[in-house]
Amino acid sequence: MTDLIYVHIDTISNAVLTHGITTKDFHQGIIHQPKNLLLLNPSSELGEFETHSGMKIIRGSEAVNTYFQLMAKSRDSEENKWIDFSDPFMLKELTPLEISELLYFGHMKIHLHSPFFYKLQNNFVYFDLKDQMARTYYRYLDEFYRILSNKLRQLVFSAINSKRKLFKKPQPIANLPFDLMKTLREAMKEGLSFSFQQATQTEQMYQVPIFIVEDARFIGRASAFTEDMLVGYLNYQLTEQTWSLDIEDFLGFSNMTTPLI
Repeated sequence: MTDLIYVHIDTISNAVLTHGITTKDFHQGIIHQPKNLLLLNPSSELGEFETHSGMKIIRGSEAVNTYFQLMAKSRDSEENKWIDFSDPFMLKELTPLEISELLYFGHMKIHLHSPFFYKLQNNFVYFDLKDQMARTYYRYLDEFYRILSNKLRQLVFSAINSKRKLFKKPQPIANLPFDLMKTLREAMKEGLSFSFQQATQTEQMYQVPIFIVEDARFIGRASAFTEDMLVGYLNYQLTEQTWSLDIEDFLGFSNMTTPLI
């Protein structure tokens, strides 16, 4: 089970740096499923060669789904970095400057100008990084909040049902409204960690502490989180099957408690 989810959002470029959210989580959570992928890994053995750009592409929704399934299983053997695009014919319209910008983007994993290309009409740019980290650019940030909500719900479900007796039906967990996660946007611009290693459970509630973690070097070390880094809790009421946030007054948070949803 994942012990920690880390999120840092750059709202200028819509880049989201995460720890603990996998390719599978991404694929299952997004609404705008990619139609085609331009692979930013020049040594990739997957896909078909596109002559104009000199890069590999994954063409069609079925092939894209297969690629995501493969990446979920073989993260160590293939570097997973790509940008989606809507129309293969528009690849022929890319200028040498645009191609060089894409090559730089793939090599440095940082955009030069906008991460969203008019000719590609891309909704995402995705990079797997070291230590279970990923950097993803979202045209629509609501896509990310939905992914995060799904992942947190899955982790709470696993934690609550981890000690259930054999043949006992698992306890259902209500969906976590992604609008509730959006209320943490300002704190996510600083860097937030949901620490399941330090979660607590009573008969009435499962509670996950939330920490501000500005230095990403500490995200895998829950023991390094101090009391002054704690900004609140994500709560799940077991009997009422409802979610809530208890958040301190931080970076514009004026309410100590977000009403139950």
